[in-house]
Amino acid sequence: MKVSDFISEFLSKKTTHVFGGQGGFIVHIANSIDKNDKLKFIPGQNEQASSMAADAYHRVTNKLGVAIATSGPGIINLFQGIACSYFDSIPSLYITGAPVLQQLRLNKKIRQIGFQEMEVVDLVKPITKYAVLIKNPKKIKYELEKALYIANTGRKGPVLVDVPDDIQRMNLNFSKLKGFVKPIKKKAISKSFKLKIKRLYSLIMNSKKPTLVIGHGVKLSNCEKQLKKFIKKNKIPFLTTWACLDMFKFDNELNAGTFGVAATRNGNFVVQESDLLIFLGARMSPQLIGSNPKIFSPKSKKVLIDIDKNEFKNHRLPKISLKINADVFNVVKELSNKSYKNLNLNKWIYKINYLKKMFPICSDQNLKNNKHVDPYAFFYYLNQVLNSKHMIIPDASANLIWAMQGLKVDNQKIFTALNHSPMGYSVPASVGAYFGDQQKNIISIIGDGSLQMNIQELETIKNFKVNVKIFVINNKGYGLIKQTLETWLNSKYTGVDKKSGLSLPNFISISKAYGIKTFNIKNNLNLKSKLKHIINLKGPVLINVNVDPKKRVKPKIDYGNPLHEMSPKLDQNFIKSIVDI
Repeated sequence: MKVSDFISEFLSKKTTHVFGGQGGFIVHIANSIDKNDKLKFIPGQNEQASSMAADAYHRVTNKLGVAIATSGPGIINLFQGIACSYFDSIPSLYITGAPVLQQLRLNKKIRQIGFQEMEVVDLVKPITKYAVLIKNPKKIKYELEKALYIANTGRKGPVLVDVPDDIQRMNLNFSKLKGFVKPIKKKAISKSFKLKIKRLYSLIMNSKKPTLVIGHGVKLSNCEKQLKKFIKKNKIPFLTTWACLDMFKFDNELNAGTFGVAATRNGNFVVQESDLLIFLGARMSPQLIGSNPKIFSPKSKKVLIDIDKNEFKNHRLPKISLKINADVFNVVKELSNKSYKNLNLNKWIYKINYLKKMFPICSDQNLKNNKHVDPYAFFYYLNQVLNSKHMIIPDASANLIWAMQGLKVDNQKIFTALNHSPMGYSVPASVGAYFGDQQKNIISIIGDGSLQMNIQELETIKNFKVNVKIFVINNKGYGLIKQTLETWLNSKYTGVDKKSGLSLPNFISISKAYGIKTFNIKNNLNLKSKLKHIINLKGPVLINVNVDPKKRVKPKIDYGNPLHEMSPKLDQNFIKSIVDI
């Protein structure tokens, strides 16, 4: 069998779709994928978009996300998607084609020998769990199996296999090739782990205001059902990171919402008022805890549970009362075996729901029919027309924050690349999401600046008739950067709008040129009925949402302030009446 055919057969047992671009050193693998009845090759206009589509494909299906590209420029284009997968712990496989073996440098001081030759493995080491250049064709089976084992073991992440062109077209007897032997895992629960679970249980039972912080590790460990059952049975309140916003209905009485630098006042008040915070697979990033760890939830004891022991070495951690290096699944399983009959949290639950009602993200002022669409009004009405058949993919910057602040989840899947957070993710991700689940109606929410990063994928969307509604939150520039410049540089704008040098096109005209249906929403007038009509249409649609360029993210933490002091500022006495700091 030809090596490229073996690679295709290998992939067909792990996934049904492969994303990527063409090129001189990937033609054999692309051809083998194309002729495999169990696989469908989805070419993008740019490998960057293909890598993001592969990342999104896994998030929707839990199948392996795969992208391929040729050497040099093709590989460079893959980097954005690889970084998205690495920083969000998404297991994915990237296969790249290299020049023939004889044209690979032996002397590293020589800049380049083969056409488009590139030091791929060294370049991707910081953003992959494993990367290897195949120099011996007999190692291909071993390396593919090893790569996937590493991608899915421990803290998950992307891997890359670089295959020279001449190896791809070699014929081998694969029945005689050695595969990768998985290490034997220890199944016994250690005494140290049992003692830490006992300590955690004691902390919960002695707490009056405990709060679970649910992070992406919960999804990655496949313990969503177990955790939901645990929460419902024992009535323990929780906060979610943005990665888990879609796990629970907004109106769940135990759901305290989200928290962080650009989240909600009610969620931040809950964090600051809690006496016990249990981080379940959620790292303590600056976006969550703020710029000063010392003033983050100062009254609480904090428990950090993470599969990655390196997270405990973070020099910006606040004081941690208990560190548990384990799979979240095992922790939830152990906690679920214990009794919480004497845990009465009714007062704490009442206060959480009181705070949710006191600080709605959308006010009557937001809903007025002015000359622009208010972003908070947009999400207020969008919530009312969505159902469980919809899948929402926000992008980056202000539109992402408005989405995560304003969406009130009711059985919709929501995801994006949160930690790398590149502009332009949402549109190519909708391609991966579509092939992951064609029964869903996809909602892509993207800024006018972000759309420019991958606007070429409108052709891919048109070509495959991707059922996506692309809402372009058009504030004629980079709104969140403007807000940053207003804070730090006295509104000295550079490269953020037309006046400061950044020019953006007419997206309605561009979409029409691609043959995609368009709508233009000018203001809040009849916004709900317009949204209802648009999302019920079949096939791709681009909607220009006219947002005031002066509109800002509110509320938001100013640098250095604690989470309970969001801007616009509230009266200090009023804050003290809510949270005892």
